[in-house]
Amino acid sequence: MTTDNLTLPIKAGLPQTVADKFQNKNTLSSYIPIRTQGNDFDWSSVVGLVLRGLLCKKIEKYNYQDFTADCKNNLQNKLGEEAFWSVLEDMYFTNENIFSVTPEFLLFKSQKSQDNKYTRDMRMASLFINLLQGQQIERFESNLNFLEEEFLKTLLDKTESDRDKDFQVTESPYLPYIAEAFKRDLEFLTGYPKYLLDEFERFLAFYGFAYTAQLSLSLSDWKTGEAPTAKPLYFIMDHERASSERIHIKKHGYKLFSESSFKLFPFLSMLENLQPNPEKLKKPLWQLAKDIKSSERSDLAGYIENYAKMFRHNRKLETAIPEKAETAIDWLEYALKLAEEQFRDPKTDRPGTIKKYIKAVEENMATGFVQARGRSGRVLVLTQDHIILLTNLVVGKEEKLRFHELIIGLQQRGIFVDKQTEQELIKFYERIGNVERMSDSGDAVYVRKTI
Repeated sequence: MTTDNLTLPIKAGLPQTVADKFQNKNTLSSYIPIRTQGNDFDWSSVVGLVLRGLLCKKIEKYNYQDFTADCKNNLQNKLGEEAFWSVLEDMYFTNENIFSVTPEFLLFKSQKSQDNKYTRDMRMASLFINLLQGQQIERFESNLNFLEEEFLKTLLDKTESDRDKDFQVTESPYLPYIAEAFKRDLEFLTGYPKYLLDEFERFLAFYGFAYTAQLSLSLSDWKTGEAPTAKPLYFIMDHERASSERIHIKKHGYKLFSESSFKLFPFLSMLENLQPNPEKLKKPLWQLAKDIKSSERSDLAGYIENYAKMFRHNRKLETAIPEKAETAIDWLEYALKLAEEQFRDPKTDRPGTIKKYIKAVEENMATGFVQARGRSGRVLVLTQDHIILLTNLVVGKEEKLRFHELIIGLQQRGIFVDKQTEQELIKFYERIGNVERMSDSGDAVYVRKTI
């Protein structure tokens, strides 16, 4: 879309058209998977759906029972002893141990169901499919034995190329740095299929939270028209004390995340209505601001003013209309202020709605990253499992990294730690044996990955 062709879904001088865009119910269908209800995701299904998008393969009408029967038939002539199949069946199929052989078998977890479970899980998977921005792989280089190769061949013979609209990219990245890190980390993990199988759910859950937290912190910076960069958000190891003198932990940890989460639903639902071309890739708010600033159109300010005033009238808000608003950016800022203010209006049930939404965000996207610490309140934490996974991702294809380079890599993924936690991290690495000190001073500390 060129800026000269920038359009908004509102028309000056056409009140009915404007009114048609409004509903008393706020809607949200992009940039975050959490809704006001229906957020009980099945992460094993989400993994399968992400794999389906990554491999661009599907097995819609081929069930697990038929697959087991086909594997038996295909091997019958090669086994020599028919009774041996019962051993293989116990080893691989009875308890679905085949799913731990190589990631391709998890395509079974991506199959559509008759209820709305698929739609719900697809909503979460779409977050990661959009982060991938079309990146895919042909297959995983798993170290399989002869029998496992036969099983995989049986499966792949039944797969189809997936070009379903569910797996198309629908959004430009709101956080390009998170999207790049996610693609790079997933590409790295595809080289270690067994490790990926063990960590896939944890990997997606981490990126789901890192993305959500950083998105909430970045929404206010839209006026710059520049892509967001990582905002400081502080974590501690889950065994550490969260004493009150640790200012970063107190002010720039859970409290900051929780307060910033208020903007998620208001801003993103407003952005939904302001998408320039709803049929094309959806744009982040900062990109919309950039397009508006560079547009040569003189009527954009009037369009957005009209929209904002109609929104104010529809929501029966008393927020003062700015006297000095002149530019399209000024009126967009006012529209976003209205989007927030509607959820503070005590005469409606919207304050209760936004509280439920913030709770849903924390319960579904921050699981495992929030702990209550008595008088210290809630804090953001990293478990040892998270730390090992993140260390392996940051070190990546390198043999080892200097500790300060590792810290920078964590920050690029939305994880910040203070000096006290840095020391705890080094102690942890020493305990598991993947740290190397090049001097007694501790200045030259290298960290290796564990895989």
